[in-house]
Amino acid sequence: MSDGSHDRPLGPAPKIEAAAGRVLGPALRTGQSPFEDDLYTWTPEVAEELARRLDADPDESAGESMRSPVMQALHDQLEGAPRPVVLLAAELLYIQQLPLSTVTARLKRGRVRDVLSWTENPPEIPADLDEVLTERGPLTGGLGFNVQMREHLRWLCSFIIHWAELDSSVRDAALSDPWEFQRAARSTPGDWRAIRYSLQYMVWPGHFQPIVKHEHKTRIRDAFADLISGPSGIDELDIDQDLHRISEVLSAQLGQPVDWYRGSVANQWQRHRDDHSRRAWLVRPGRGGVGQAGQWVAQNRIALPASHLPRIPAHASRLEVSQAVEQGYPHLDYQARFQLTAELHTFLSRMSPQDVVATVADARLHLGTLTDDLGYVEDGGQQLERSVLWSEITLDLDSLPSPLSELIGEPGTVVDLTDGLDALLSAMHPGSHSSESAIAEAPAAGAVPTLPAVTDELADGLHMPRGELQEIVDTLQSRQQIVFYGPPGTGKTYLAQELARFLAGADDPSRVQLVQFHPSYAYEDFFEGYRPTLTESGQPGFALQAGPLRRQAARATSESGRDHPSFLIIDEMNRADLARVFGEMYFLLEYRDRTVLPQYSPDTSFRLPRNLFIIGTMNTADRSIAMVDAAIRRRFAFMELHPDTPPVAGVLRRHLEARDASTEPADLLEALNSEMDDSDRDLRIGPSYFMKDEATEPGGLEAIWRFDLLPLLEEHYYGRLTRAEVHERFGLAALRRKIGRA
Repeated sequence: MSDGSHDRPLGPAPKIEAAAGRVLGPALRTGQSPFEDDLYTWTPEVAEELARRLDADPDESAGESMRSPVMQALHDQLEGAPRPVVLLAAELLYIQQLPLSTVTARLKRGRVRDVLSWTENPPEIPADLDEVLTERGPLTGGLGFNVQMREHLRWLCSFIIHWAELDSSVRDAALSDPWEFQRAARSTPGDWRAIRYSLQYMVWPGHFQPIVKHEHKTRIRDAFADLISGPSGIDELDIDQDLHRISEVLSAQLGQPVDWYRGSVANQWQRHRDDHSRRAWLVRPGRGGVGQAGQWVAQNRIALPASHLPRIPAHASRLEVSQAVEQGYPHLDYQARFQLTAELHTFLSRMSPQDVVATVADARLHLGTLTDDLGYVEDGGQQLERSVLWSEITLDLDSLPSPLSELIGEPGTVVDLTDGLDALLSAMHPGSHSSESAIAEAPAAGAVPTLPAVTDELADGLHMPRGELQEIVDTLQSRQQIVFYGPPGTGKTYLAQELARFLAGADDPSRVQLVQFHPSYAYEDFFEGYRPTLTESGQPGFALQAGPLRRQAARATSESGRDHPSFLIIDEMNRADLARVFGEMYFLLEYRDRTVLPQYSPDTSFRLPRNLFIIGTMNTADRSIAMVDAAIRRRFAFMELHPDTPPVAGVLRRHLEARDASTEPADLLEALNSEMDDSDRDLRIGPSYFMKDEATEPGGLEAIWRFDLLPLLEEHYYGRLTRAEVHERFGLAALRRKIGRA
């Protein structure tokens, strides 16, 4: 980058980029003012004074003014400031406004000239720099570049201060290498992405694209990644370098610089985000906002009250939002601050362009599409505002299908409606004859998929009667949650897995997942919790990680899984403290149409998908099933698997006959269980012990008795029978005599 910047590779707006180089080249090298040659304004001392003034609260007692609230506040803050400070404010404002396509030349000129007029003997904007303001900028700054002007100027001050603190070799590298400049700019304290992205583009227009929204950068890169053999990574540097390569390829194909926001290029990346990555939100007016929803629809916007909220950027982290709420709303109860943090974080950081937005006005649900980033506005007190393109579609609140009808009833100012997105999109589709008919014709959101009928092949493979297996499937269809309980060896886990694989289909094994409970198992293991990890810098830290239930629920609602049944098998379910493990999921087991706010992610509602089936297994031999509380019993259908009753009774004999093997193991098993009294029914032995290959090999039965059955029976009868009595009553030799095979 030279002072004149004529040797830089230029981008889609050469005149604007040349003017930016004319300002930024000398400013970054020497600090020289572009508006007054013998003055040095881009220095840390001047920037610190300007930043101090921008941080001060403006004079709210000022009378009526023709200026906008943002410009009036800036005027109040700069009143009495030294000449270099006022000039720096005008120069930074010029840089902030120059590349915008959403601000008219008259307004750009007016704003910069207005600031210059606040000092004695105001200089004129140099003619060449003034003329280029008539050019239409390549940058779609959106609402943020208008209402966040002060925050952008404040960040540019921080950048100037930080730039001066860098070693001269680092600055030289940044002025000769675009990617080094990104590193230098990115390390500025209090990063503000939008204005930093704009600055990076103006310093290195041939390498950085005129895009100021990170989500747009990512979507554009992903949409055209095939042109460069796939994306290289997810870091900002990876995305910017990929975009540079993509722009070179597309520019060569088009024969001109790429315009990312017009024509076929824009259509391609804007379609790239499929419906399944979109979300839907209900936004209600805040306290005292009766009637505001109707105004929102008329004015193409939504808003949240933020009178006491310190200015924070879009895409702020939850921690940043929480700190701002603690600072601005100490008078609120801690639970109210917690709820406010969740709603503001969603509004600031989780809602994205193209998301569906709904609000309620005049007893109708109004639907629209989020179109822009947020901004701060003064409208009866400070508000956070986002622009929305409202459609003419409205829905009758009394005829909404499930789950929309339940979601609309959820409390809060901002509610996640994503589970009803399909119905909303169907209603908003341009080809719809009416909103109500579109909703009526839309697929039932959250419908329970129909499970396939049991086949003869499945029944033969399991050696179980088809009728009893179909009864299990029918119960699973109607209840969605069942528990197989019974003595050890009755094939509870095996049946759960084989049945789930059959019902889920063989094309995607991930639709069936198994987790085993144990005494130390907890909610953090099962649903989600914080786990040790390494941060990007390689330092140890903690990160929120999903457990089996949350992961399987995500698979069930994914694009590839939403139309198919998914299964979570919980083995040895009664070995854990179920109330501790399930937590608030207890509620969802009974009410699949409702949502809860998980304790570790309370700003994100969670629902158990209707296509997720849960099969648990419980061993009755240790009597722990008697301790299962009524809440679990009410939420699961309990189905016994016992050696004496179908579908388990006769399994071993059919298994042996299918293999043309001796039926002696089946005779021995029946004799063994007949020796146990009815009071010991839960101790009877299941057929699984004998369905191993070794059971039909020489010495196999002796090994099973010696290493599996007798130790188990000795434990069961401890204190009631001596070891010798157990062997005499249940030993292999005794049972063989009983069946006449001694």
